Amino acid sequence: MSDPSVLDFASSVDEIRELFKHVKVLHDGIIEPAQVGRLRELCPSLNSRRRLISAIPLDKLSFQLEAGIQRTEAIRLLSRWCRSFIGDRLEDFGDGASEMHGFLSVLLITLITMEEGASSPRGSRNDVLDGEFREASGNRATSRHNCEETCQALTMVPSVRSALLALYAPDDLNPAQLSPVDLEQKNNAAEGWERLRADSLKFHCHGSTSFILRGLPKWSPGGRTKFALKCVLLPYSNVPVIASKTESYATDHNSLDDEGYSVQHMVQVWASTARWILMDFVEGFTLSEETERLKRDLPRSVRGRRMQRVPLAGNVRLDLIRILGLPLLGALGELHRAGKRHDDLSPTNIIVRRRTSVDDRYEYDVTFIDFGRNYLYTRVTGGREGPDATFVAPEVCSNEADVVGADQYSLGRILIALGGVGENRDGTIPDRFYGQTPLIARVIEDLIDQKPERRLLIFGAVSKAGDIYGCLQEVLKQELDVTQAELEPDSGLREYAVPCAKESLGSSLASLFPLSRESQKRRRTYRVRKEQRVLSDPRRSMHARWLLVFSMLAAFNYLITASVCISWFWRDLGFGILSPPVHVVMRLIGVDSNGIPIIDDLRQSDYQLGRVGENFPARMVGLSFSLAGARYYQNIFSGITTRIARSPALGGAISRVVTEVAIRAMAIWGSWLILAANLVQVRWWTLATAIGYTGVLVANVSSARFAKKHIDMARECGLSTVPLSHQKITGLDGYRQWGSSVFFYSSTVWVFAILIDMGVLRDVYVYATMVALVNVVMFYIIKTGANSLDIRTGLNRCFLAA
Repeated sequence: MSDPSVLDFASSVDEIRELFKHVKVLHDGIIEPAQVGRLRELCPSLNSRRRLISAIPLDKLSFQLEAGIQRTEAIRLLSRWCRSFIGDRLEDFGDGASEMHGFLSVLLITLITMEEGASSPRGSRNDVLDGEFREASGNRATSRHNCEETCQALTMVPSVRSALLALYAPDDLNPAQLSPVDLEQKNNAAEGWERLRADSLKFHCHGSTSFILRGLPKWSPGGRTKFALKCVLLPYSNVPVIASKTESYATDHNSLDDEGYSVQHMVQVWASTARWILMDFVEGFTLSEETERLKRDLPRSVRGRRMQRVPLAGNVRLDLIRILGLPLLGALGELHRAGKRHDDLSPTNIIVRRRTSVDDRYEYDVTFIDFGRNYLYTRVTGGREGPDATFVAPEVCSNEADVVGADQYSLGRILIALGGVGENRDGTIPDRFYGQTPLIARVIEDLIDQKPERRLLIFGAVSKAGDIYGCLQEVLKQELDVTQAELEPDSGLREYAVPCAKESLGSSLASLFPLSRESQKRRRTYRVRKEQRVLSDPRRSMHARWLLVFSMLAAFNYLITASVCISWFWRDLGFGILSPPVHVVMRLIGVDSNGIPIIDDLRQSDYQLGRVGENFPARMVGLSFSLAGARYYQNIFSGITTRIARSPALGGAISRVVTEVAIRAMAIWGSWLILAANLVQVRWWTLATAIGYTGVLVANVSSARFAKKHIDMARECGLSTVPLSHQKITGLDGYRQWGSSVFFYSSTVWVFAILIDMGVLRDVYVYATMVALVNVVMFYIIKTGANSLDIRTGLNRCFLAA
């Protein structure tokens, strides 16, 4: 005996193929009676039409196999035919013409929504701005069809409205077969349906599994003036779990808390069935749309002052994370305190409305829509890929029973999207976050691990607090305050500050001065951390005081060593470096005014000033070391420390201490070598050069080994926030290669230094010039300059993994 389900499937396939045979022979502006008759034979009743649309395959390949035509081609043919009757009297084409046009138009809207949901970001909304409807779906860059001339125009046609209302109407009630609870729910749905004014229906937007209509009710209980009707695509309403969750939506996701009070940031749901959800219409833009608007609006003038630097593509948009991310966290906190969860957070499920602010700031009202799991990305529907798949938590995709941490994962993904530097296919945080904004990367890392139990590990106190999102909002605000304070000294412009990967000529020249860049950033970081009162908590302050001390030491070291090299060269030329009043004072106290007391006494007897040819190599090489050393520490090491890995759970304390000592020594490493070769004995500059490179080699190898060790440990622990072992980490491989190149170079320098000191080699100027060029060109300009962002990216990712 044949299986009835197999027979039903075969019958549906035959009917779908027959339906699209009719579609292929449609002619624009023509409705033939024979076509109407064959369509009536194929689906004579309302239920048969509903069943036929419900049987349409969800994915493109299955659709082509069953329908005998590509989905995009079917959309093209149906679109041309359906639009050709807009503005005509369908009754003039004979009996059944209006019915046929309405049915095929609903079929077209269904196919377009399926195509849009699979290929472009959803949420193209016709928004309400300044009290007026703004028809925007048709001209969105994210929409692949002209929605204004197709979907919106078709839903204004009476035949299409009638077909929509008929196909989505609630099922007839059978009180004898329903429990009291189910009967009440279906009565509410019937009452809500009766309140719809058919002549007010307008198409609003496409979703991933639904489309939304908007309109006005016949009467408005509670002052409601507009409604939104979310129509689940009939093929999806045929999936039992989706139909069940849609039907119970009004009960499961009502906007009342346990005590019966209205919950902010939620939409008031009127009623729901297995095929639709009726709710208040929410005015505003989706978060994704508002993000694009802000990218066009910012930067702007702030209280009469213009931002000094325009944010470029590829830079982390801290301004957007602050402007939109903080209100989002605040709204999530209120939602969480009311005992509500979303489980499907994405930029298209969040509606924001800009409020008028007296101080010209961006302030927003946030409303969440489409609560509950999105089964489009679960195993229920085959785990399809789609535009919002990146925001869906792994436990939701796996259809696990408990998804209490899903909103945390989705929140982290939204913050990445607001950053505007793209997404990594492996789910890790984009490199630019680690290079430009490591503190923000650390917050996001704590949210997006694949395993829910590994989220909020860093901010342990936050995870144990009752108000998780309220605490996270405070943490994110504090990290933004610190990061933007590093970028912008002007507190009035600070909240709009964005890092810039490409430096101007002026900023590049300014980087020569130690007090103009990193040391000032560290000082502003310290001040902000002090204001936040978190200096006593190393995990929050990231050892801001410790890093400030050594950054200032590096700056002081640069200032002293560079001054000595330049001043002593000036003295070699016969010029004095002391001012006339100092000379007068020295004469009065009986001190030789031609020298500098105490300092000149350090000079050995065979070392004489004024011998330009003999002394110049020490001055030139010393100055080049001063430049390269300052930049090496400030651009590479000034913002990282191994002390963040000081945990009983981590071994290798000796390695950590050695690495920290080597890193911090680089702040002052060149000072004693440069000063010794210029103040004590000029011949020492060759050995000082070799010793200097040896110290750089130790710092490079130890820090690279520490980074590699802890990234490997993170991989062994299964942290999903670090790239897999077969993937390269930006900057880390290049930095590790420095070790071999510096080892070869330092070995060569040692050989030359010994040979020159022994008098075997006499081409001193050639050697000194080569050393200076390597220091300035190779290290100062390339390795610690042009490549510094990539190096910081790799080291920050590894050190944060520790």
